[in-house]
Amino acid sequence: MQLEKLPLFAGTEDMQKSLESLDPQRGEYARGARILSAGERCRRIGILLSGGADIVREDAGGNPVTVAHIGEGEMFAEAFACSGEPLTVSAVATLPSRVLWLSAERLLSGADAQVTANALRLFARKNLYLNQRIEHLSRRTLEEKVLSYLRSVRRAAKSDTFSVPFDRQGLADFLGCDRSALSAVLSKLKARGVLDYHKSAFRLF
Repeated sequence: MQLEKLPLFAGTEDMQKSLESLDPQRGEYARGARILSAGERCRRIGILLSGGADIVREDAGGNPVTVAHIGEGEMFAEAFACSGEPLTVSAVATLPSRVLWLSAERLLSGADAQVTANALRLFARKNLYLNQRIEHLSRRTLEEKVLSYLRSVRRAAKSDTFSVPFDRQGLADFLGCDRSALSAVLSKLKARGVLDYHKSAFRLF
């Protein structure tokens, strides 16, 4: 992704000057490599320039559970970098990836007012996303959780036909359930004519 297209630099008069004010560093990661590891402290905010990554946490049995996917152009680790708290999750590259690392301290100092304002808007949007996930997970049954999530994606897509940014295991992890249980619910909803799907593509009726 071209830096000029990153939402963080929207409206800046001199993008290169704004970038340099944040002490940029770049990293490259092979597929399967850990970009960040739980327990460490991160002083920089990451932006995925190319590739893909998953945010992963360990369950009570020590098994990795995917809680979010990072797409190109998306920011990550900002809450930990800005708070100084140790990471409670890891970031793992799902494809060969390039990451732009920016100083959280420089960003918080307001060295570039436009970039700081953009960052606050991006932080707020992510907070809304997290609140929406809590809303989905608060539903009583797995069927209600699935429909709550799919309806939110439909609203965002403004179409009854849409794709979700997860494979089946990723969607199960996102909803905090077993993959086989999720598949059973989807099959039941399909049989009832509530929805149709193929891999990550869905249609709600």
